Amino acid sequence: MKIKLTIFIIALSFHVSAQQWISDSKCNSDSAKIINEAISHIANIEQLIAVGMAKAVLMSDNNCECAKLVLAAAASGNQNFGSRKSKLSEINTKKLSAEEKAWYDLLVATTTEEDDWSETYSKAIEEFPNSPLINWFSTSREDWNTYTNFAEKFPANAAAAYNMLAYAHAYGEIGDGPDYDAAFASLDQLEKLHTGPNSYDSRAEIAAMKGDYETALSNQLKAFDYATSSSPYQYNLPVYWRKVNESDVSNGLIEAQKNMQNAILKGSIEDVTKYISDDFALVTGDSNLGDFYNFSIDNIAQDQDYTWNSFDLRDFKTHFSPDMRTAILTFYASGSYTFTDSSEEVAYSTRASSVWIATDQGWKCAHANWAPYKNGTGIPN
Repeated sequence: MKIKLTIFIIALSFHVSAQQWISDSKCNSDSAKIINEAISHIANIEQLIAVGMAKAVLMSDNNCECAKLVLAAAASGNQNFGSRKSKLSEINTKKLSAEEKAWYDLLVATTTEEDDWSETYSKAIEEFPNSPLINWFSTSREDWNTYTNFAEKFPANAAAAYNMLAYAHAYGEIGDGPDYDAAFASLDQLEKLHTGPNSYDSRAEIAAMKGDYETALSNQLKAFDYATSSSPYQYNLPVYWRKVNESDVSNGLIEAQKNMQNAILKGSIEDVTKYISDDFALVTGDSNLGDFYNFSIDNIAQDQDYTWNSFDLRDFKTHFSPDMRTAILTFYASGSYTFTDSSEEVAYSTRASSVWIATDQGWKCAHANWAPYKNGTGIPN
């Protein structure tokens, strides 16, 4: 089943603007044009656009069963939560052309546990040997030559083949290693055949692989611009932006760490809560090496039997996770405090780390750990 689903995902990466993929449709001529364009979008991983086009067709041509095929193809075939199987069951196969029925059968084969994929495909390709739609199902990432062969046989339908080849070049699957020039050249070919956000998304991702985050950000913004609300292209935008502005982001986190610590020392609940999330706790380990605990505003109001004379943070280093959504700060703290009863002054010296998570409300601290530095002293028990 996993193999069939993988093949299906790859198989939907095709383009129809320059050439019809379903040459014999029972939909009316205008609907058929729209459906072919919808299939182009679904093939280029632009499913939301395709769904909208298919639903629009059904409003004016309720006999266009191929529009329902598009809706089924856009849905998940997962056995546990997918709706593709139920959508396919609503299609009147008697209203499908022979080529549409072949596509229907291939989609059905992705929703079953039965080992009937090869038989279903063999039957379809035998009946439609010159159909780019059916031929595309033979391409596979297990053999990158299948994409090259498809592009040569169906040059007008090769947009998604070029998309796959772009990643093959970028990952070094073709040749002796990563070839980003060849990858971008493949994307150039893609964009000659298909206009849509996914080509920008691919260009951004490959640019990020190369380490060119300015190009990545620029292209991701173009992809995001297609439909900004709930856009699938929004996820990587902050990643690329933070990569481009990594120094500023790092400085901002260091400033936040200092501000939060000063607010804790001053007992300013309002200022401390700026850096704590309501969705997850700030887990803290103090420099007295006691148990870890969830820090809250109640800890700020606790009475202390000592007073800080000085408290300074220094030598910060910032370590980002690959997705730039988590940051670990390492730093050192020094100063002194005086016990209220004995007036004894104690030199304070610790090393510390903190974990910050990027949220919709900004960066929030999720963890802090303090420990005496070498022969230094932490806070009292």
